[in-house]
Amino acid sequence: MALALSGALAVGCSGQIAGNSGAGGDAPTGTGGSGSVSGSGGNQTGGSGGTTGNGTPSSLLNLPDGSKPTPSLHKLTSAEFANSVHDLLGDGAPLSVVEPDNVANGIFAPVGAAVVSISPAGVGQYEAALGGATEYAFADPTRAAAVLSCMPTGPTDKTCATQALSAFGRRAFRRPLTDAETTRFVTLATTIAGKPSSSILSGMRHAVWAILQSPSFLYRVELGTASPADGGRLKYDNFEIASRLAGTLWGSVPDDTLLDAAAQGKLATSDGVRAQAERMMADPRAHRAFTTFVGELYGKRELDEATKDPAMFPAFTTTLRDAMQHELEQRLDDLVFTQKGDYLSLFDSKTTFVNNELAAYYGLPAAATDGWRKATLPDSPPRVGLLGAGAILSAFAHPQRTSATARGKFVANSLLCRSIPDPPPGIAPLPSTPGPNQTWRQVLSQHRTAAQCAVCHGVLDPLGFGMETFDAAAKYRTTDNGQPIDATGSIDGMAFNGLAEMSAVIRKQAVAGPCFVSKVYSYLQGRSVNNQDAAALDALATRFASSGNLVNQLLLELVSSDAFRFVEPVKP
Repeated sequence: MALALSGALAVGCSGQIAGNSGAGGDAPTGTGGSGSVSGSGGNQTGGSGGTTGNGTPSSLLNLPDGSKPTPSLHKLTSAEFANSVHDLLGDGAPLSVVEPDNVANGIFAPVGAAVVSISPAGVGQYEAALGGATEYAFADPTRAAAVLSCMPTGPTDKTCATQALSAFGRRAFRRPLTDAETTRFVTLATTIAGKPSSSILSGMRHAVWAILQSPSFLYRVELGTASPADGGRLKYDNFEIASRLAGTLWGSVPDDTLLDAAAQGKLATSDGVRAQAERMMADPRAHRAFTTFVGELYGKRELDEATKDPAMFPAFTTTLRDAMQHELEQRLDDLVFTQKGDYLSLFDSKTTFVNNELAAYYGLPAAATDGWRKATLPDSPPRVGLLGAGAILSAFAHPQRTSATARGKFVANSLLCRSIPDPPPGIAPLPSTPGPNQTWRQVLSQHRTAAQCAVCHGVLDPLGFGMETFDAAAKYRTTDNGQPIDATGSIDGMAFNGLAEMSAVIRKQAVAGPCFVSKVYSYLQGRSVNNQDAAALDALATRFASSGNLVNQLLLELVSSDAFRFVEPVKP
């Protein structure tokens, strides 16, 4: 039943801010000297998301050169595909494996989705997955009635078939079907329904199956058209904006309310877009989409792949690992949607969420009835903020030991937006174990005495050293190989000793707020950022700081901005 998939390949942009990458070893990438960590813009320190030094948020990010953004198709990420199918066919619809996301070099999945197309083998995977999902949805009339606006009485009831498939197709394609498309799908449904031993239920199921295999569903088509009123700039039309809003804020397809607004031309203005975005942010689907972003930014992929030596870390179970990830997701969800609080408070907050297994691991009391609940981390051990989360500490470490380099790379890339180049060839590997009475800090310090090693490790290791008081499974410790741990370091001349002090120093970095803005911008735009985005990022970062670093407001500002509504972020 597969429809032929178009061979269109989305166009990508050159240049990017380096994204998250795995803990895969201690030969990472980096720039800088062998001493304390310093940024490319000099000593840039400041308060809550403000800017100092050379003055503009984008200047702190050291944006790479790049060409003007171009229109592109956007292949659905695995999360977008699953969300869309479940929103169209019901949460119970089963989904088998489809092509994995393109996340080479640690880029966000939506960024990778703009530069790939579905492979020939992938066509078969989508056909099988959607076949199983539609079979479930049309297994009985009750389920089918939840999918379609009406159910035809038989193969001759083309009025109802047209109504039902037009309504379903409009949501799936994120735009109205053309007359030719409607005729094709209705003809398919009624032809199959009219065959011996068939039924209208089977016919409608095959028509829906065909709709969901179409490139118009599997790709978000957002190309823009020249707008004379805007100097000829490429502007997304109303239905493309509906597609972008649903894809970014819900990770799914639009609902009828959003599509009706598009049909009425209400998404042609910034105010119209913001009105719909505010409604959508109040919908539970916004939580689901934001959780996916949190996972991509803060290492869920690495945590899912993390293993720990069971002999050394017997308490690190699969359920504990899942609990750590859920804790991190709840922290961010609570901050954005419930507290509507300052993003930078994540770095020194002692408020978290635990169940009994995680509570015991963190040294908190158990609840009489197990379940997820808000809790305050104890003063001892000194676990605090985002960097004290078990998910991050465990994700960026090895099965038997910590990795100051991998943890430092996470901080440099994800929190400080410090772009790290690939390591030079021919670097000698680290020893598998430290020498007698030798800490891993001493091993790494010796390793970077070589000039080619200092380039990377001189930037990353000092950040990771601040987290060394937590072992590979995120448990607090005071010694390493029998020796006292030295967790001192500095960032741009600001000294710290241990994770809590390092977190406080990061919060004061002028780049902390703009860096987060750039991550959200790249993720929602579905492309890497470069110096063409500087003006848009400056405006968003300035408003972010003025709002008190409110993430919910940042999302609204971004989707209603010209950077989101036009292909090009700024006027030429």
